[in-house]
Amino acid sequence: MKWFIIALIACTIGINNPSAAQTKTLNGVYAGIQLTLSAMMGGGMNRQDYVILFRPDGTLTDKMDKPDWRTAVTAHYQIVGQQLTVTYPKGNKDKYTIRSDGLLDGGGYVLSKLDGSTVPTGYYKFSSASSAGGMGTGMIFVGTAHDAGLNFDGKGHFSSSKSSATAVIGESIGGGGSKKGGGFGTYKINDGQLTLTFSDGHVEQHTFFCRIQDKKPMAAIDGDLYFMDDGEDDKPAKSTAKTKTNTGNNTVATNHTDNTVSTTPDNNSNSNATDGKALLLKANELHGGTKLDAVKTVKFSATIMGLKAVSLIDVNAGKVRIELWKNGKLASVEQLEGDGGWQWQNGHKNALPANRAAEMKNSFYSGIMGLRKSIIDGMQVVNIKKINNNITSVMCKYNGSEYIFAFNNQGQLVLDGSKSSTSPQATVSALTDLRDVQGVMIPFHEVLSTGAQKMVIQYDNFEINPVIDNSSWDTPSGV
Repeated sequence: MKWFIIALIACTIGINNPSAAQTKTLNGVYAGIQLTLSAMMGGGMNRQDYVILFRPDGTLTDKMDKPDWRTAVTAHYQIVGQQLTVTYPKGNKDKYTIRSDGLLDGGGYVLSKLDGSTVPTGYYKFSSASSAGGMGTGMIFVGTAHDAGLNFDGKGHFSSSKSSATAVIGESIGGGGSKKGGGFGTYKINDGQLTLTFSDGHVEQHTFFCRIQDKKPMAAIDGDLYFMDDGEDDKPAKSTAKTKTNTGNNTVATNHTDNTVSTTPDNNSNSNATDGKALLLKANELHGGTKLDAVKTVKFSATIMGLKAVSLIDVNAGKVRIELWKNGKLASVEQLEGDGGWQWQNGHKNALPANRAAEMKNSFYSGIMGLRKSIIDGMQVVNIKKINNNITSVMCKYNGSEYIFAFNNQGQLVLDGSKSSTSPQATVSALTDLRDVQGVMIPFHEVLSTGAQKMVIQYDNFEINPVIDNSSWDTPSGV
């Protein structure tokens, strides 16, 4: 559902690393993540991984997946005082402030120094997703998701897993496919070079650097950032097994061993608007009916990769406030007020860009909020798709933006997507863990796909129609 949020912003995950902040050169691999959260619940998140090898001679590379990573030069850098400037061949520049704790502050995200001498014991996981076509393009929608994992036992043995899934939705087709594989063997690390020797004899070389100070280390493997995961269900085994895809209350087991995408004809492509409205209204009843229709204010919190997000929504006033907290301190605020608003970060306040305001307004019409009867009445149903025996999608337009609502056989919302007139790409959310909150059925778990990454949001708490005092909308102090 799409009462989420959120922000502007891009915050990071960093550690204290007291390397010399006064030096004129750097020597080592630095890494961090920039997160840009969308303006709505279920609206998706953009993630960009930064993994950069800085050398003392003023050169660097951010192509850590290339065989010549030790010597390749993709940019140059210069340090003047506390300011680090990276200059790329075409003239564009990135600027960082070298903090007293050794972190490189990129303004909204930070890079911390990694270690390439050891592999901490544990399971490391990386997820990605991409899509093409779909809403507003006139082309078939094709979405793919990939997961990769490596498990190290600390005694020189590893196991690996890889899985992928593809979904296809078009005017007359709907379907998908998946595959899963893996292996095991022995490993060794030498100055950032990870060597994996598989049981069948083949050898792979990867770059590997990590933050060894963390309780759950982050690892940069071939330039992608993996995070330690405790999930037993996700850990790679020594042999492949069936892949499970969860969609709401439906679990579909597949046993594909290739990338073939199966498609099935859609005999309902000409279903009229009445059928689509009936599905939307059925979902309205299942998700709260009159109680959902009566939602005026919302307050909720969520956890995203260790960061805390808090949001306030006032439907009648057209207000949305998003706060992002890091280590117990307010890091950023983004606030919609009607057709405009403002952003605040690190004590500085600026006007909310017009395209961001438009995206945040979109949160009133998508996901669960889009299932209110007052919104359904204004929806234009474009078509209905039978994706498979368990899932049916309804594509709609509202106020110039496009929306997809996908329902399981019970009529519950299990997937939704949106594309605003100001956004170049669609966002898709897979929804699970439905819970009753004051009579409104809300999914507490989302897997969001937008841009090049797949991200997970776990909602911690919801309040329906809380009293929100005026001071809650104030600008933070320090402006």
